[in-house]
Amino acid sequence: MASPWWYRARGFIIASTYIVGFVLGRPLGAPLGLNRIPTFAWIGLRFGSEGPARVLACATLCVVVCFLLRAWGSAYLSASVVWNADAKTDALLVDGPFRFVRNPLYLGNLFMALGFASIAPPVGAAIILIGNALFMVRLSSYESDEMRQRFGDLYASYERAVPSLLPRLTPATVAGSSRGTPRVAQGLRSEIFSGIAALAMIAYFVFGNRALPLFYGMLVAGWIAQSLQTRRLSA
Repeated sequence: MASPWWYRARGFIIASTYIVGFVLGRPLGAPLGLNRIPTFAWIGLRFGSEGPARVLACATLCVVVCFLLRAWGSAYLSASVVWNADAKTDALLVDGPFRFVRNPLYLGNLFMALGFASIAPPVGAAIILIGNALFMVRLSSYESDEMRQRFGDLYASYERAVPSLLPRLTPATVAGSSRGTPRVAQGLRSEIFSGIAALAMIAYFVFGNRALPLFYGMLVAGWIAQSLQTRRLSA
């Protein structure tokens, strides 16, 4: 059964939150005098001269965490599942990161939003963070509804044991669920974009605004590479 249009267009919608945040962040922040300073500097200056660098370091770490978390989750799935246009409900997998949080890939997206929002002006950062948070909740809610219809009480047990987006501290075990074997190459192949995004963020942290052309170029290249990989898997 085909998923609704907004689910099938989730990649475009997520990308749009960043585009809107970066493009409109300046004009919307102008009346407040928040159009010329990136969020990491706006926050960091409250902690002294070293504050901006430290906040940017934390933001960079967030994007790296996004890649690691998504690659970990993708290693238990497959690129054809991760990037499928429709929600897949073939199996209830409770292994790897799925023993700590039901939606590790969406949690990774939130870490990426935290990292990239730091480069945008404060108003743009708010757009990126709020937009991504609301959309991740909507995506996870839709997938939970689909899984609940497919697996009934078994999925209800999983929901009770494992949070949707806020990880538990100890791994859960759900009787009757599927286990998997992680495949590192598969996880890396599935996460071309988030991997390149992490490298782009590191480049910005090291070289600052001089790296902005490289930063945006890497993101575009990563998006194209991920799109080509997705098309190949769908062929």
